[in-house]
Amino acid sequence: MGKTQTNTPEYLLARIEKLRGAMAKAKVTSLLVTNFPDVSYLTGFEGDDSWAVVTPKNIWLITDSRYEEQVQRECPWVRTVVRRQGLALEVARIVMREKIEKLGIQQDILTLRQLEILQKELKKAGRVKLAPVLEMVLTLRAVKDAREVSLIERASVIAEDAFLAVKASLRVGMTENEIAAALTYEMRKRGAQDSSFDAIVGINANASLPHYRPGEVRLEKDSFILVDWGARFAGYCSDHTRMIFMAEPPRKIREIYGIVKQAQLAAIEAIKPGCTGRQIDKIARDIIKKAGYGKCFRHGLGHGIGRNIHEQVPISWHAKNVLEPGMIITIEPGIYLPGIGGVRLEDDILVTPTGHRVLGELPKDIESAKI
Repeated sequence: MGKTQTNTPEYLLARIEKLRGAMAKAKVTSLLVTNFPDVSYLTGFEGDDSWAVVTPKNIWLITDSRYEEQVQRECPWVRTVVRRQGLALEVARIVMREKIEKLGIQQDILTLRQLEILQKELKKAGRVKLAPVLEMVLTLRAVKDAREVSLIERASVIAEDAFLAVKASLRVGMTENEIAAALTYEMRKRGAQDSSFDAIVGINANASLPHYRPGEVRLEKDSFILVDWGARFAGYCSDHTRMIFMAEPPRKIREIYGIVKQAQLAAIEAIKPGCTGRQIDKIARDIIKKAGYGKCFRHGLGHGIGRNIHEQVPISWHAKNVLEPGMIITIEPGIYLPGIGGVRLEDDILVTPTGHRVLGELPKDIESAKI
């Protein structure tokens, strides 16, 4: 059982050492990682259904025979266990081999059933104390390293290029579902693993639903469309929203477009280390409130992105978190008018040591949104 670590990439070593530092502060010498995005973040493995155990000297990956060859390609540096039985049993074996006396568990991830099975197997390993930890790896993931920033930038380029291709191909009669499918196709054609999430494509009145699911509504010659989409590249997500106008937009939609754009630009301009999510949200929200549409902006201003489309670093009216260099957040104000439609604009923003940088180049002026 096991494979000696060798030639571990520097970026992974840095992540593992940061985690060990956090573990030491929590007085946890070893940690069972059951959240797969965390497993991938620490090992470089892009498979699925696998756990990791981090000890003071080693990192173990517990997987199954479907991924035996993939592990050797993607992360030959980890100690690998190709299980023939349950995950919990293999954890118990590692605990005995490493002589672990206190094992941290991800209390927000491990199910009650998994915990019950784990406790049963660990009884065979002797006196092992389980120590619940909360969002330890997720907190580390909030600040991206240079490699992560480059991957998210690449995802952003793919997503934006795909959007422009789809926009150029729009024709009267296309359905919301067809447009969403075209976005996925164009992103994968350009190298994306997949979409970051199921694309939101809302035509006319459907644009008033922030998380609308595309249906069979068809484009007409005077339609407007809200499109929220993103690409997943090498395990990392991007997230974007733009409007498309098949003709001159209705007066009310043009009005709220200008307000949303003003709110988004003002919020982005204020982003810098030391600001809180609440402060950034307030800037955009106050602009929308002053324009008389406060009740029509019904969600937070943004969120962190990374391996998940929604990660730590909330940007909302109750977010007290402080922005740090390396964090990547979305800024996405919107105004939604039931029965009429809605407008949202969204970009991904990197917090830099001196301010911020927008990870994308799509224009936001209303003329650029027209076909």
